[in-house]
Amino acid sequence: MSGSMWQGAAVDLDAYLARVGHEGDVAADLDTLRRLHTAHVGAIPFDNLDPLLGRTEVPLDLDSVQEKVLRQGRGGWCLEQVVLMAAVLDRIGFTFTAFAGRTRIRTGSRFGPALHVALLVDLDGEKWLHDVSFGAHGLHEPIRFAENARLDGPWSFDLVREPTGEHVLRLLRPEGPAELYGFTTDVRYPSDFELLNHFCLTHPRSPFNHRMVLQRTRPDVRHLLVGNVLTELRPGVPAAVRELDEAETLAAPEDIFGITLKPDDVQILGKTLAGP
Repeated sequence: MSGSMWQGAAVDLDAYLARVGHEGDVAADLDTLRRLHTAHVGAIPFDNLDPLLGRTEVPLDLDSVQEKVLRQGRGGWCLEQVVLMAAVLDRIGFTFTAFAGRTRIRTGSRFGPALHVALLVDLDGEKWLHDVSFGAHGLHEPIRFAENARLDGPWSFDLVREPTGEHVLRLLRPEGPAELYGFTTDVRYPSDFELLNHFCLTHPRSPFNHRMVLQRTRPDVRHLLVGNVLTELRPGVPAAVRELDEAETLAAPEDIFGITLKPDDVQILGKTLAGP
């Protein structure tokens, strides 16, 4: 991929590495890809707060994404995080393409719009699915892109291929596999991201523009907040689900997800959550 497309030359790599807590050298190799993946999902949450704060735009240009995520201490939704991650990988020297997936978990459908975007990284003749922005149920490190590939550990995943040719990433839970999303490898470009971003921000059926959706993936625990319902996931045990009261919900971005909000934003969010 050319640097001009993913803007690797313009990314503040030192600021990114500091934001995710990565120490040591980086190189275009599998060890770096794994370490950056784990560091990113642990430090940068999925954050859809901008529409709830009355923002009429979620800009995807790299400067805006870096200002928000690296300097303001915010998270971002899928498209913002992919813009940032792609620039970082491009700067380091990785070769990759982007694809779009149709979320299956929590939607009850296999046929929704392909709103989720992730990367396929080429390394030494193999491809790796590198996805830092799916949230609480997502990957904590890359999985080899191959039929019936598995990633085993406290959090285990596999990839299966359906008769239609669609690939499906699954989280392997004690009670059985959970289909996360289905995808093909058709190449997507930053111009495609803009269309998806517009849908997420403005469409009445967007899952991200009318209620809080926050997610964070750490090694020992993962959190998902949808509205005021908090789900806590730990390896090998059933999910713990509870409703938060208004004060807990308002405090959750910082207390649970590590999101830095300005005092004015906290006040706006409180009014939004309180409703009319």
